Amino acid sequence: MCGILGLFDPLVPVAVDLYRGALALQHRGQEGAGLVTWERRFYLKTGPGLLSEVFQSVKLAELRGHIGLAHLRYATAGTGAENETQPFLLSFPFGLALVHNGNLTNHEELSLHLASGSWHLNSASDSEALLQVLADHLAQSDPRQLEPSDVFRAVARTMDIVEGAYSVIALIARHGLVAFRDPGGIRPLVLGRRGGAWAIASESVALDSLDFTLLRDVQPGEAVFIAASGTLHEAQLRTREAAHCAFEYIYMARPESVIDGQEVAEVRQRLGHALASHYSGTPDVVCDVPSSAEDVAVSFAAARRFPYRKGIRKNHYSQRTFITANQAARLGAINLKFHISRSVIAGKRLALVDDSIVRGNTARCLVKRLRQAGAKELHLLSAAPPIRYPCFYGVDMSIPEELVAAQATAEQVAQLLGVERLQYQRIEDLAGTLAGLSLCTACFSGSYPTEIPTADKRRLIVARREQRKL
Repeated sequence: MCGILGLFDPLVPVAVDLYRGALALQHRGQEGAGLVTWERRFYLKTGPGLLSEVFQSVKLAELRGHIGLAHLRYATAGTGAENETQPFLLSFPFGLALVHNGNLTNHEELSLHLASGSWHLNSASDSEALLQVLADHLAQSDPRQLEPSDVFRAVARTMDIVEGAYSVIALIARHGLVAFRDPGGIRPLVLGRRGGAWAIASESVALDSLDFTLLRDVQPGEAVFIAASGTLHEAQLRTREAAHCAFEYIYMARPESVIDGQEVAEVRQRLGHALASHYSGTPDVVCDVPSSAEDVAVSFAAARRFPYRKGIRKNHYSQRTFITANQAARLGAINLKFHISRSVIAGKRLALVDDSIVRGNTARCLVKRLRQAGAKELHLLSAAPPIRYPCFYGVDMSIPEELVAAQATAEQVAQLLGVERLQYQRIEDLAGTLAGLSLCTACFSGSYPTEIPTADKRRLIVARREQRKL
């Protein structure tokens, strides 16, 4: 889910814009942040925490150069160690920096492949492995006369080796920026322009914050190369059926973003309308769990002419609890995140709309607090279908035992959460809200668009997740 951004501006240094654009992507990662620029050498700053925390004592002018990368970290691979914070750098055979959003499902094989050659990994991050695979293939070209065709050849060979989800931006010192997206297009990546400047980002909100015009999405299996001259080169390298992550539209992306031609807010409105078409209750008031579900709840209420109120308000200084590093931290953050309006809740039959129910942490805590505020009856509606299967593509849902719906019916989950009624989105209605897009719905259906890790690899993922909790 990480946030990534690459900028090239021939007129002004990019560090300030990198910081501003990365702030617009902070919702995609809260565990760490980093910026890198290049002007005859790399200027790098990374650290744990929010972007503002990492850079509170840093003078951005010290990060010199007209080309650079930013990364907001949300760790779903590796151990969570500080040396896994991106951007990653290599000095040979090219000066190369890389940021990555996604998850590689064949990380262990890649690590062994690299170790058998002349490469050495310094972390447990799959992003570092991806960087070295790309560098290995770039090494076959002349660093003094690197052509766009050389870059595309190296990316194509990288795509043939790495598996899983990846949206990538790499800075090749003295030569430019290259960005590419896995052939399924699982994670988003967009391209924008502002005069002679170029931007590549996880979401279009980063472009909006910098007054860039959104040109288009980087297509699944495509690479784009922005040369040091400012010229854009494009190449469709690999093709297969697209598998855009449905969870991007449900939860992860900002509502203002446009991803693969779909405005996220409009998709969420359609999700609310679909929920309303199957709902038979008569609530006194509809509330949302802030803030990803707001558009869903407003649309749901409007479709049935139910009154909508802000019964739960978010502390805007809190972090997103779903992407908090571990279970204990999530539970501690939930009570700090939400404030209840008793006048809206007390004595009411409440329809509570949430974006999804993953582990059930947020729902359990909120239901308890809503009961304490005097809620008479609680109906919980999820904009997402039941999440029954792990995600291996960059969403922190890799352990089936943590998924509350993995082995339970809606009635059993409702009882566990303490609500009178629970209604999930139907998977066919989810597909209908994104008609025309081929989706990855593996976490709902168990149908994965790529080869997934073996049982042994899944145990390793669990072990690393446990290590992150310590």
